[in-house]
Amino acid sequence: MKTICLDLTNIIPGVGGVGGGIATYGKSLVVGLDGLLTEKPDLLAQYNLIVLLNERNNQNFQFENVKFYNFKVNNQSLLSRMIWLHLRLPNFLKKSKVDLLHRVVSELSFKKVCKTVVTIHDFMFDFYLKESNYSKYLKFKEVVKFQILNKLLYRSLIVGDNLLVTSKAVKDEILRKVAIDAAKIKVIPLAYENNSVKSNFLEKPENQSNEKFKFGVVAAFHPHKGHLKVLKLAKKMIEIGYGDQIHFYFRGSPIYENYYLEVQELIKDLELEDHVTFEQYDPNITLNDIYNKYTATILLSDYEGFGLPVIEAQAFQKPVICSGLPVFKEILGDSAIFLSQSVSEEEIHLLFEKLNDNIFIQNLLVKGNENAQRFSWKHTCEQVLASYIGLLEMES
Repeated sequence: MKTICLDLTNIIPGVGGVGGGIATYGKSLVVGLDGLLTEKPDLLAQYNLIVLLNERNNQNFQFENVKFYNFKVNNQSLLSRMIWLHLRLPNFLKKSKVDLLHRVVSELSFKKVCKTVVTIHDFMFDFYLKESNYSKYLKFKEVVKFQILNKLLYRSLIVGDNLLVTSKAVKDEILRKVAIDAAKIKVIPLAYENNSVKSNFLEKPENQSNEKFKFGVVAAFHPHKGHLKVLKLAKKMIEIGYGDQIHFYFRGSPIYENYYLEVQELIKDLELEDHVTFEQYDPNITLNDIYNKYTATILLSDYEGFGLPVIEAQAFQKPVICSGLPVFKEILGDSAIFLSQSVSEEEIHLLFEKLNDNIFIQNLLVKGNENAQRFSWKHTCEQVLASYIGLLEMES
């Protein structure tokens, strides 16, 4: 029997380094892989799955075919993170006779004990270090930390046996940056929790034009997520007469305190206090609770490896408004409303024409729902499991 180890010790939901979308990814992998092993007893007889969790991860997992271990790892401390990666983890893998390790963050140990699979979500460290608009938010310690983690990421691209990426955009970025065998890169997209979606698609009343448009910004407070752009867009909307029709809801962890404070200051400077609400992290809230209150979801990111909230929003029957990043064009196609880098007054008027056009919105919701159906955690987990099996079956 082969032993597969999924390392989720970096994940602490609601806490930076790592929470957010990677936390959803890790949780969904565990649940999905456990389900697949339940459905396929022949695989259960061949493969043993163990999962390593951070002791601060308080999610209530229900495992049938997975054995899990809790470890104390302080991911906010670079030293603690490196001790885990290069000493404690390899020792555990060797002692437990693990045949394959999957890390959901892009860091691999200097000491290779078994075959390795690593998920590459994006090149965020590279982006922040090279773009002065974003590096200014990094303190000296964070710059050093980003430089180290970035080097580990690049090393993972070279030494990882299989690289799982969440979009073709990330695969293309890897191949532009590093000369490696493209065959070892597997594009396996993220997905949404479709068991949370209510079945009343398109049965709710049409939006009335006299109701406020409630725009949800579901994104942690990272500078690249575009909160400042959203606020400037809101100010433009007010200046040209849409002030009584709009309200924005910011949901996300305040990862970068200086950026979070800048967002709050800009709200005051632009006099947007009555138009913006900050929603606090709640470990018990469901995706349905999050998206149900919004009229539409807006995400004006400058960089993404995937952008899970836009797919979640479509699954919950919400129009998506977003920036024109290549990855958004890849995963959304014609099922979203794309805004330019500098939104003009004409573009804002056109946006509200679309939002007030019930026929347009209903067609967009249909396209969004059809698009969201492409992203299933079961399908994602099937592809991940297939990558494990394919690697284990390869000759050493």
